[in-house]
Amino acid sequence: MQFHDPLSAAPSTGAAQPAPTTVFRRGALCRPLAALALFLSAAGPASAADDYIYVVRAGDSPWNITTRYLKSIDHWPQLQQYNRIISPDTIPPGTQLRIPAGWLRSRARPVRITDLQGQVEVLNRGAAQLLERGMTIVEGSLLRTGANGSLTLLLPDGSRSLVGPDTELRLSTARQIEASSGGQIKMELLRGYVENKITDKRKSGGRFIIDTPSGVTAVRGTRFRVTEAGRVLRTETLEGEVELRNRAGRSIMKAGTGVSAPAGQAPGAAQALLPAPRLDALPERIDRLPASLELPAVPGAVRYRSQFAPEAGFSVIESDQLASRPQARAPAELPDGVHRIRVRAIADNGLEGFDAERTIVIDARPEPPFPSQPAGGSVVTDDTPAFSWAKVADATQYHFQLATDAGFQQRVAERDGLAEAQFTLPDGLAPGAYFWRVAVTTAAEGRGPFSDPQAFRRPPPGPQAEPPRLGIGSLELRWRASGADHRYQVQLSTDPAFAAPEHDLQTDAPALSMEAPAPGVHHVRIRSLEPGSPPGPWGKPQQIEIPRDYWKTMLLVLPALLFVL
Repeated sequence: MQFHDPLSAAPSTGAAQPAPTTVFRRGALCRPLAALALFLSAAGPASAADDYIYVVRAGDSPWNITTRYLKSIDHWPQLQQYNRIISPDTIPPGTQLRIPAGWLRSRARPVRITDLQGQVEVLNRGAAQLLERGMTIVEGSLLRTGANGSLTLLLPDGSRSLVGPDTELRLSTARQIEASSGGQIKMELLRGYVENKITDKRKSGGRFIIDTPSGVTAVRGTRFRVTEAGRVLRTETLEGEVELRNRAGRSIMKAGTGVSAPAGQAPGAAQALLPAPRLDALPERIDRLPASLELPAVPGAVRYRSQFAPEAGFSVIESDQLASRPQARAPAELPDGVHRIRVRAIADNGLEGFDAERTIVIDARPEPPFPSQPAGGSVVTDDTPAFSWAKVADATQYHFQLATDAGFQQRVAERDGLAEAQFTLPDGLAPGAYFWRVAVTTAAEGRGPFSDPQAFRRPPPGPQAEPPRLGIGSLELRWRASGADHRYQVQLSTDPAFAAPEHDLQTDAPALSMEAPAPGVHHVRIRSLEPGSPPGPWGKPQQIEIPRDYWKTMLLVLPALLFVL
């Protein structure tokens, strides 16, 4: 969107016509009156807000000021008339002269890339080139950042602009005024996001303009953000004052306010920005990525933006994440080290509020091995459980911890320097609830964080049968009940290993009556079956002996003996 640009076009003298010049008669009285008129005129026209203030030095005149600092010698009489100068050869040193910014001579200056992250390319005269830190760009350059790209521009007057990810920005004008250190900067934000910290230009004749398809933002010294997305221009003023205008109107934003202006519509009244979220509850260290860190909600917020940077100045953006709930999100790509995180709330009009910022440490590598056995939520029946986890190719050692609490304050076993991806407890483990985790050390990254705790349960030992009761052709077993709703599994086998038990029975009560098995030595074991849980451990096997029934044998053999006799 094009408007009258004070950076490129000199204002007409008719735009700020001076008052009629007073004519004095020559003579002794005339000189003091002329000097008085000169001093009274030093303030100049009150409406020239964009003027550069030049402080007269000894020997200055409108002529030599024009030849040194202005674009054309034609400005010599205009300068004299604009400031109502009566005696051009006797201007007292220290007098302040106003010079319209459009008259000032300036030189094109390169813009330096002070920091850069990810993929950023510049197109200049049709040729594309990847940018690197320390390189410079010139007027007419078109910048494009990728999804993870960002960079900081150091402008000729010391101002800085942070260009965010997925942004297309043209550097239209980058000039330095010869009469001062002021810069005349104009950028075209075609899409994306730019954050600016602009030096005070109110006395230097400088100007900073961002032109977008939806409107123009102009400042004289401030800190502010500009976003162009979907033909909507959003401007948020953090310090100072910003003017936003388009063909339909204009709006002035003071610090702490912003405007969202769709293309073709007049900018509305400035709206207050949301306050910064509170980051007190964030951890000092993140040991697992990706991470979603909960935050207290900000009233009026519908989304939250979280950004990470490697330095406090946010000269680049390592990560830019949006969340629909009060969260700060850290993606998996963030490297280990000390970072700055900043979070801001977003209102339903799209305006983003003040930043909350703090330091946070990421220590998520090497990533912990994947725990294998025992699996989370499992029941372990072995007296001496064996633990195993995924093998890490470049591991130099593993670290194992076992505790009775998820915070691992009550550890019952701990081993460092394990060479293999497994560990078996040397001593029996009492019944109860347990948690285990494992970490790894590599030569390249050192020792990493522990895995997520894996919970398992070591149940009480299974039921043991009381001494059996043998009846005529029957066997009765009893044991102590494990629970009100438990069932029981009973196995009898002539093999002490129970490889193929001859009897495998279930019962609802802690007792079992059955036909007596074949005479001989049998082994019996019992375990409880809790609804909704894996079978419990087997109780300690017991050995029972079923005697032979000699009377039954005699009844079969006796008739044959009598027949023989």
